[in-house]
Amino acid sequence: MSTALARLRDVFKDVLLVKTTTGMEPTPRAIELVRRIRDVTDLLEGRGGVLEKPFEPITSHTRWRIMASDGISRVVLPELMAIASEEAPNMRFIVQPADVRRLSEYLRDGDFDLAMAFVRTPPSELRQTMLYPQPLVCIARKDHPNLNGQITLKQFSELPHARWGAQPVAHATMEAMIDEALEHLGQSRKVAMTVSSLTLLPGIVARSNLIASIPKELANSACETLPIQLLPMPIKVPSVDVTMLWHERIHHDPGHKWLRNTLRAIGQKLSAREEISF
Repeated sequence: MSTALARLRDVFKDVLLVKTTTGMEPTPRAIELVRRIRDVTDLLEGRGGVLEKPFEPITSHTRWRIMASDGISRVVLPELMAIASEEAPNMRFIVQPADVRRLSEYLRDGDFDLAMAFVRTPPSELRQTMLYPQPLVCIARKDHPNLNGQITLKQFSELPHARWGAQPVAHATMEAMIDEALEHLGQSRKVAMTVSSLTLLPGIVARSNLIASIPKELANSACETLPIQLLPMPIKVPSVDVTMLWHERIHHDPGHKWLRNTLRAIGQKLSAREEISF
């Protein structure tokens, strides 16, 4: 059985069966092969059937389950839906955050079809590609009494912060990296407020003397409607680049290929406008 499966995997360039918590599950490619075999059987037995039905986004009713934080969703989803409304108007999308530490499990078991996330150490068993860079910046209200275009390490440590990470957020890796960088310098920050949604931070900062650290793309968007200023981070923190990840079980699915290619195009646009001057 194992030898036969290995040969089939080699022929069809697909794993065909994957292990999940409930047992072995067929990939979309395997399900499609079964359908085609039935079509051939029907044809040979005089019952008609279609040997090949190419994927057409315009007629697809696929429902995609995407894992993404609210911050990434705010940046990517408007572009995705603008394209989908023209190319794939019948597709449906369910987008929600989840614990990034269980990413491999979620994608393996089919809880999500694709994830967009900053993953500090991406699981090697997943397919992945970087979507767009996401450096961090500090934000403060424009008329902040202590800040005007720059912030020192001392100010960053002493001024009150609003930060992301309250429940139901399971683990805010971005915030953990900031705390680790400060700890390495013998510093810490004063946290006055912790929220569960990253997108709340610009509005909070705009009406208070609190500061916050958020991805630059989100900060640029917030600047269009809120009186906030962007400040270079006074500490060295790695860029929290957004990666697209998916499981081998769905890699060859034509609809999933359309989704990935669409998101890649969006990522390229976001990467092109990353050059921002402070």
